Amino acid sequence: MSPSYRTPEEVNALHERIRFLEEALEANAYAMDVLASTTAIFGDTDRNRSPELIIQNTIESIRRLLPTQDMAVYVLDHDCSFNLDYQERPGELTPDLSETVEQLIQDGQFSWALHQNHPVCLPSPVEGESVMLHVISTRTRIRGMFVARFRQAELQRYEMILSTLTMVLFNTAYALESADLFQMMDRRQKALQRITERQSRELLHHMSHDSLTNLPNRMLFSDRLSQAMERHAGAAAGHVALILLDLDNFKRTNDSLGHRAGDELIRKVAQDLSALLDHARERSGRHLRTTLSRLGGDEFGILVEDTHGLEGVVRLVTDVVRKTATERQIFDQPVVSSVSCGIAVYPYDGEDADTLLGNADAAMYEAKQRGRNGFRFYTQDLNARTFRHFELENELGQAIANDQLRLHYQPKIDLDSGRIIGAEALIRWQHPTLGLLPPSHFIELAEDMTLIEEIGEWVLRQVCRDLQSLRLAEDELPRIAINVSARQLRQPDLAGTFHRIIREAGIPPRCIELELTETAIMDDPQGAARVFQRLRHAGMSLAVDDFGTGHASLVQLKQIPADTLKIDRSFVKDLDQGEEHSQIVRAIILMAHTLGLDVIAEGVETERQAEILQQLDCHTAQGFYFSHPVAFDALRGLLRDRVQLPAATA
Repeated sequence: MSPSYRTPEEVNALHERIRFLEEALEANAYAMDVLASTTAIFGDTDRNRSPELIIQNTIESIRRLLPTQDMAVYVLDHDCSFNLDYQERPGELTPDLSETVEQLIQDGQFSWALHQNHPVCLPSPVEGESVMLHVISTRTRIRGMFVARFRQAELQRYEMILSTLTMVLFNTAYALESADLFQMMDRRQKALQRITERQSRELLHHMSHDSLTNLPNRMLFSDRLSQAMERHAGAAAGHVALILLDLDNFKRTNDSLGHRAGDELIRKVAQDLSALLDHARERSGRHLRTTLSRLGGDEFGILVEDTHGLEGVVRLVTDVVRKTATERQIFDQPVVSSVSCGIAVYPYDGEDADTLLGNADAAMYEAKQRGRNGFRFYTQDLNARTFRHFELENELGQAIANDQLRLHYQPKIDLDSGRIIGAEALIRWQHPTLGLLPPSHFIELAEDMTLIEEIGEWVLRQVCRDLQSLRLAEDELPRIAINVSARQLRQPDLAGTFHRIIREAGIPPRCIELELTETAIMDDPQGAARVFQRLRHAGMSLAVDDFGTGHASLVQLKQIPADTLKIDRSFVKDLDQGEEHSQIVRAIILMAHTLGLDVIAEGVETERQAEILQQLDCHTAQGFYFSHPVAFDALRGLLRDRVQLPAATA
């Protein structure tokens, strides 16, 4: 049964309670709405990452919660000072809310309220009003202070939702913290983005350019070649010329002067080529597109578009060959270089980049085969020869494992008696299909493939085995000469390796003579002198081969601890053609004897040459006149039978 309200006072009181409940219900609904939407303060839109708009959102939420006379928000700055960030009704009420706050600060009540995690209501200078302070803070950091003026009667009515205000301001503090963190992260992200973009550009440049010369590398060059071919596909006029060039005898420079010198030579050649192409573009009456690339090692590529026909290509590559063939100072050492170039032209010599590159490479190889320091255009018959060259590379790599290498020996003769006093070991390759190949067919290839060290050790071991098989007393064993390349000379412990092989075989070191060409010695005379000294210390004798072709001075020759000079066959072949041809040989023999060196002449092919050499005081020789290089079994027979080979006085 419903209660009865009999008096007007009771009815009025009922109305008041209903209105209070309705207002409280509405306020509670607003509070629930605010609680449900507090994530809006942290929202992931750009506007909610601005501290100013976070404060504005907070004020809008509080405005729906509490009917204030005035309210303000103070924000703590980086200097730990509170600054008025927002005020609802500045200057409209007396006293102004900001003035009241200043008084609270002076009284210490503002500071006290900072340490309370709930609303603090203080008396207002205005009768019937209160001032509310509520710290805006996270659990670890104060961000500001919320301040409001209330009529005391209204404050009592909304007392039940003050906990919601605490939640709003707590979220505001975290929103401000989040905004600061976001701005810091945003600045960091932008900085990282700038750094990343710059480093990405640097990485892309590094991946697409050669680190030594800063030129485009093979990857970028191939891409530009493909793009150029696409631009000119189906074009009635215009073509793309691809020029591949390789430094001649670069490995000799690397081996004699070291890799730093080789790198420096590559850099200087790259600079010269860049300057040459710049000049060609300036000289061209029309736009000339060129790309210079270092493809790897000592190989460069030049891509040429929009030239004046093939004649323009010829002029350009002629300039490249002519201006590259020059002497450069590399670490105070004069180095003469030249290039061999191969040219392939799109669309005549290939319809894709790989084919064009392969055909230009075949043309470059042909230029090298024809004497270097020149250029060749691609023709279809070059492919077969290039393929054969690559096949030979693969087969040479297996030659030692498959026991295909052979040694032939050319006897060295005492011209006074015709007696064999030693021999030179000459390598041959018993190719399964091509037959017996001389060293001129594969030694340079072995040096390119860095097989020469392995082959050199095989030669020495085989010589030791052959000497062992003679079963002679140590003092009766002949001396065998072995050729050593400039690349072997740069082995870190050539003397130690050779001495170990000889010691393990039980062969006296005096039975091994090492021959190194004068040209190889002069590439690095100081290095050669050091290695020669160690080899002599190990007991081996040393000979300077092809003497007269490398321009060694008398001073340099004195520094080399050699035992023998070997006169090059180019001086011997004309000995019987007149007195003037013997003067150089006479001078070489006299110089050798002055230095206390033995002399041997190679390439003796006639009896008259042998006679003249003996008259010139050279008493040791080798050549076809005495014997062609023979297998070891044949040499064994000659030694066993003490055969005297043809000699001037035999």
